Amino acid sequence: MDIREDMELTVDVDRLAYGGKGVARVEGLVVFVSGGLPGATVRAKVTKCKKGFAEAVAVETLSPSPEAVAPPCPHFGVCGGCLWQDLSYEAQLFWKREQVVETLSRLGGLSGLEVAPTVASPRVFAYRNKMEFAFAGRLHLGLHERLRPGRVLDIGQCLLMEPWAGEVLGFVRDTCRETGLAAFDARTNKGVWRHLVLRASEQTGARLAHVITGPARGAGDAAHRLGEALLARFPFLTGFVHSVRRAPTAVAFGERQVLALGADHIEERFGAARLHVSADAFAQTNTQAATALYGVVTRAAGSDARGTAVDCYCGCGGIALNLAPHFETVYGLEADKRAVADAVRSAELSGIGNAVFKAQDAAKGLSELSGISPSVVVLDPPRAGATPEMLAAVLAAAPKKVVYVSCNPATLARDLKALGELYAVVRVTPVDQFPHTAHIEAVAELTLR
Repeated sequence: MDIREDMELTVDVDRLAYGGKGVARVEGLVVFVSGGLPGATVRAKVTKCKKGFAEAVAVETLSPSPEAVAPPCPHFGVCGGCLWQDLSYEAQLFWKREQVVETLSRLGGLSGLEVAPTVASPRVFAYRNKMEFAFAGRLHLGLHERLRPGRVLDIGQCLLMEPWAGEVLGFVRDTCRETGLAAFDARTNKGVWRHLVLRASEQTGARLAHVITGPARGAGDAAHRLGEALLARFPFLTGFVHSVRRAPTAVAFGERQVLALGADHIEERFGAARLHVSADAFAQTNTQAATALYGVVTRAAGSDARGTAVDCYCGCGGIALNLAPHFETVYGLEADKRAVADAVRSAELSGIGNAVFKAQDAAKGLSELSGISPSVVVLDPPRAGATPEMLAAVLAAAPKKVVYVSCNPATLARDLKALGELYAVVRVTPVDQFPHTAHIEAVAELTLR
């Protein structure tokens, strides 16, 4: 069959690929079907043809998947925040493990590994302690659309966060529209509004609104008025922060904090760690699932009362502070100075005195720990994975154990293959921190051969 763009096909979806699309085959050609669930028969419209595969979008379900459920969110299907609200949670956990197994085997040559069942999130809705909403045009505020990610969908309530977030979201959208100021446009470097970030603490109940604007004239005054209006309208908000971002990349991270009304941070507990989380800080966004993740990491790292643990890419210190009770000394290495300042405050809040945090490149920092032979090195890199320099530094340090925390099975497979020169993979444990999405966290435990 000669498959072309805009052609409609009837296909049987047999599995889920990493990234969330269904996988079907038409006369031997792999077709990745957006919106296709395993076991379903769908009518799909071809959107792209490549050598060896095609991409399509399900336009009608002819026979539903036995694992299908009714999605509760009215925005589901248009909003890009969730892919799998229509798939049972048990099936989501199963397929996330399958994708880890398949990716490690295909990209890393690591077949036959012990891959544990996926650790479930204690909550499957209202689990996020942080949500990032994007501004667009004159004036939308919400989440990017699923099939047209360049567009922002105005949403009323996101079920991944508590209902208060929807109330604040609607108020900010209406208030910003009334200013007449447009959203920031990276193509022209004009406009004001960029992101709204909402944070909440399960431990203390604190709630923080953070607005990120471009550097346009008048942005500061408009944001200040917005902050005052927010705190007056919603007494449950404990703080408002305004930051400015000049870089064109659409990341909800301010380069410079301009204003804070009330508290400029929240505090949250993750296992043994009580974290000071600033407005721009990276912290795990599912508090209960992150506590489970840190438990997996701590068990994999073991204990050594006279030994040293090193947490590379430590952020604001969550893993390092959970390891601290089990080692004589823990070092946390992180290039972001603001994150390290948070980590130092977090150690004080947690009453932990044996954690040392250094604001420097993790690979360089590990190489410069002269005279120290760490018992364990923990790697928790961004989606791009560990740098070649970082992997070389680990191999040179040759700790007894390496624990690799990954948010990207593809780069995990690549890096485990590189570490295989000295290390054997004992087990890999997927942990679901993002129900209803295709995101997968995994913890790999390695021992020196």
